[in-house]
Amino acid sequence: MIPTQAQIEQFIADLNTTTQREVIRISLSLADNLALTDSKFGGTPYIPKDGTLPTSAEGKPLFMLAQINCEQLPENTLYPKKGLLQFWIAATEAPLYGLDYEAPCSNDFKRVIHYPTFGEALPIDDFINDYTFDDENLPFNSKRQFALHFKKDTESISLEERAATQFFFEKWNEAFSTHITTIDEFFDEVPDDICEEINAYLLKEPTGHKIGGYPYFIEYDPREENDPHTFLLLQIDIDNIEGEEICWGNLGGIANFFISSEDLDNCKFDNIFFHWEDNYQG
Repeated sequence: MIPTQAQIEQFIADLNTTTQREVIRISLSLADNLALTDSKFGGTPYIPKDGTLPTSAEGKPLFMLAQINCEQLPENTLYPKKGLLQFWIAATEAPLYGLDYEAPCSNDFKRVIHYPTFGEALPIDDFINDYTFDDENLPFNSKRQFALHFKKDTESISLEERAATQFFFEKWNEAFSTHITTIDEFFDEVPDDICEEINAYLLKEPTGHKIGGYPYFIEYDPREENDPHTFLLLQIDIDNIEGEEICWGNLGGIANFFISSEDLDNCKFDNIFFHWEDNYQG
């Protein structure tokens, strides 16, 4: 059946309501004087007094890509209420930015660390000489830091995500007695004006820096069907802040960290699915 305008509008309204996810959007500003435990991209990391810099499988110090102070977030149901969450990557050549294509959950070249509490820090002088990097192998200048500004929001379904796409077709087929299972089938079988309306009101690209919500992918969702890593722990997009670029690869790009809901509930951060991609089509 060909849906009427009223049916399409009701379908969109219902889907927007039932698929809403909580999200914390992140905007950036350059900063020089952030505290050691402040939320930031880059900058000097907090290391507990009895701790050490995390290292890669090759024994080289990792770079602290991001640090989130959970108490600086707006009220939410996404992150732990207390402590620091840190995201570390290796300045691997190519550059790979810590990505392991064969084992995206491996901690050989990336790490996510949660400090449930924090107190006295390891003196910066004890590790700063080892904390140096080749910026060509990082997504931004290791000598700069960005302050994070948070805004609580919600967002609805995006067909970037494999599971969300399947849910969309289930609801579409149920509502309109069709048997569509792929995007190509949808655009082949559904009239152009309806496709345009779905695109305009429903299928927006979930870009930007954020916690939670729907992930954005340039080409495809790298997770297999029924992968347990369903929660977007952090997304870092491209950006340019007062001339300082954040760039994944040579042609833009985006990075995502995913965790299972069970691990998140248990504050267990050693099984994180990490992925980034750029616009390179070679």
